[in-house]
Amino acid sequence: MTSLGNPLPEVLYRLILDQAIATVEYSATEWQKFRQYLQAETCQPGLRQEGLRQEGVTAEQFEDWMDRALKIRKFQHQRWGKTVNSYFLQRKSQLDQVIFSRIYLSDPEIAQELYFRIIEGEATFTEVALAFSQGEAVGEGSQVGPIPLGQLEAPLVQWFHGGRPGQIWAPMRMGRWMVITRLEEILPVRFDESMRQTLLNELLENWLADQVKQRFPSAREIED
Repeated sequence: MTSLGNPLPEVLYRLILDQAIATVEYSATEWQKFRQYLQAETCQPGLRQEGLRQEGVTAEQFEDWMDRALKIRKFQHQRWGKTVNSYFLQRKSQLDQVIFSRIYLSDPEIAQELYFRIIEGEATFTEVALAFSQGEAVGEGSQVGPIPLGQLEAPLVQWFHGGRPGQIWAPMRMGRWMVITRLEEILPVRFDESMRQTLLNELLENWLADQVKQRFPSAREIED
């Protein structure tokens, strides 16, 4: 759960979640599958046990943690399992990832001139980056990503949504720099099991936040 800076909302999150999973039950088969899943995640069960021992976590405490974690998983699937697919489609445009490069230049006129050189084929993006890039991108240009589109500035999101790998955009002001941008690669997100669980966690976080606002409105005032 994401820390909110104030301990009170975290306490309320846990209280609401504990109430929500209080009636959740699971079978012995589900327990065994979850244990195997955790072992597969750590790859080396013996190493995991040693790490827990060093951290002062007893086997009983770990079993209690597993019990709670499995109940949370089941609660997520019971509540959002049938709608997480449509939620993925809503979020896909923000979850798709991109890799792009930038050339940083301090002089707007030089930036514009170099951009036209690239566009007209007088020089390549890499050549200009090697010869002229400044600041963060000295050398070959600053490569960014993979990064979800939802984490980027609005102009970049608009560019990349309709862009194609290799496409170059005119200099844009970013702080004290003029930046020439090239899209390197688009990495569409896949709705696999890992993404499914990520979205279920996101839905749970949103639900808990809404529950705190509805049931404990004064907590928001304390947080602010």
